[in-house]
Amino acid sequence: MSRSFAVVTDSTSDLPGEWRDRYEIEVVPLKVLFGKETFRDQVDMTSDEFFTRLAASSSLPTTSAPSPGEFAEVYRRLAEDHDGCISIHIGSRLSATAEAARVGAESVEGFKVNVIDSQSVSMPIAFLCRVAAESATLEEATHAVEERAAKCRVLALLDTLRYLEMGGRLSRAQAMIGTMLDLKPLLLVSENAEIKPVDRVRTRSRAIQRMIEFFRSEQPVEYVAVMHAQAQEDAERIAADLRADLPGQEITIGQIGCVLGTHTGPRALGIVYIKE
Repeated sequence: MSRSFAVVTDSTSDLPGEWRDRYEIEVVPLKVLFGKETFRDQVDMTSDEFFTRLAASSSLPTTSAPSPGEFAEVYRRLAEDHDGCISIHIGSRLSATAEAARVGAESVEGFKVNVIDSQSVSMPIAFLCRVAAESATLEEATHAVEERAAKCRVLALLDTLRYLEMGGRLSRAQAMIGTMLDLKPLLLVSENAEIKPVDRVRTRSRAIQRMIEFFRSEQPVEYVAVMHAQAQEDAERIAADLRADLPGQEITIGQIGCVLGTHTGPRALGIVYIKE
């Protein structure tokens, strides 16, 4: 590509490999820690390997942001053949990644780095990276991304409450009651990375239908994708429904990465989008 500026993101963007190559986007990995073992997200451990290990683990892994030094190293390398950089990251309410990027950028003199808090997680960040990469200048990219950040949405369906309980976000009693009733929580991550409960639905099939109904009420959208955690068939079915509703709209299917998967657990589903 003949772009004068670089585009950087982190591994929570769930950036498709094809987009990474086509748009020459640099991805800085977060880390997942199982006990004393540390793995770089999507570098040392794939999503499938992560969920296999998570299912066998009695305790929840922890996650950590890249260090400012890791970001500085990436920016210094990019400064060799770019005039500047836009660095788009997971919402600052969810992770310290954007702050680490800012600190890292400050240590690289003479190279302009615009760090953007996406206010979101998962593939809405990848959409923002694509918007940036298709822009003509760094200023245009920054404006276009900032304009869309507050319109990013993640509509998530969890298959189990176990991982919310293990992460301390739910009491054991609440988790037990929910599991006994086969309740599937539907959550919305909206502007400022605020997580709001949308509904709790009995049975997975009803919850999937409710998720599609909610998404229909959010139209029109500029970008949309279906995300899953080892639930490819369900994701394909949801995408087929959305394609019938939105002929001509590109609808990508992607797998949730290790960091987000720590909190969702396996078989989670998501419709992620940027509102118009």
